[in-house]
Amino acid sequence: MHRLPALLLTVFLLTCFALTLRMDSGAGGARPVHPALAALPAELVWAWERPEDLRWLAPDIGVAYVASSVLLQGDETQVYRRASALLLAPGAPRVPVLHVDMSWRRPPALSEAQSRRVADELLRLAAQANRKVVQLDFEVRRSQRPFLARTIGAIRARLDPSIALSVTALASWCLDDYWLHDIAADEVVPMAFRMGQAQHALRARLLQQRGFTRARCGAAIGFSTDEPMMAVREGRRYYFSPQAWSAARWQALRDTPRSTIPSRL
Repeated sequence: MHRLPALLLTVFLLTCFALTLRMDSGAGGARPVHPALAALPAELVWAWERPEDLRWLAPDIGVAYVASSVLLQGDETQVYRRASALLLAPGAPRVPVLHVDMSWRRPPALSEAQSRRVADELLRLAAQANRKVVQLDFEVRRSQRPFLARTIGAIRARLDPSIALSVTALASWCLDDYWLHDIAADEVVPMAFRMGQAQHALRARLLQQRGFTRARCGAAIGFSTDEPMMAVREGRRYYFSPQAWSAARWQALRDTPRSTIPSRL
């Protein structure tokens, strides 16, 4: 009889310990899924700044399209709104994307005014999001990461709470060079392509662990049509094509077998 209270006490202490771990990891761990992301299709194509006719896409495939591009150079912020035609079926799920480039010849000042201008443009694009999701595509050097983090935080603070903020990320940011634990985005999309000189080793690693396992990087993933697909755990998939999309290209992508773990691993 005296063993039951001791057992209950053990269970209670273990439960408290587990809850403490969850509270400790909450700030940098997995966040609750934003309602707009929960309603977003599981697959989307990226439509870059070029003419695209995507009226043939099935209704359950979304389109994340570059709606504006921003160039930061010196103290300047230049905004270029989409000039290429984009044809979509009525009601097609749309996610406007803001693409940001940094000038190499005239490195940007990374001022508050530039951060604010990027935020202004992304908030303007939010009105085009018929599924209440917007995306920021912004690659930075290590020294520029604080600027990106501040900009994402400023966007999230100003964005309507009903609208989800998605951001793309280099694969390395979600592996050993992980720094996104406190990022204010609602979705992080690591790009499992164009991974540099170590791409073969990184691909083998992603195959072995079936995708990205960092807390902020496990809900979505980006692929390219000109690199082998991988069998991963991630729920949402974004697909980039270096050439204009076509029904045949999409079907070829669907028919391509996903790579699995190599036998030597």
